[in-house]
Amino acid sequence: MAKVQYQPTKNKQLTDAQEVRYAKVFKQADIAGGYRKPRVRAAKENNPELIN
Repeated sequence: MAKVQYQPTKNKQLTDAQEVRYAKVFKQADIAGGYRKPRVRAAKENNPELIN
């Protein structure tokens, strides 16, 4: 099983499809904003098993 990186909502009940959609939207927003690359690089240094 893949390790989860994105937890876009807290204390909300979402369907599995909604969770997948939110994760994709937040990932795209992070990439567009330039936040993802340095954080992913740092996270992978600490845990090489993480997925993109």
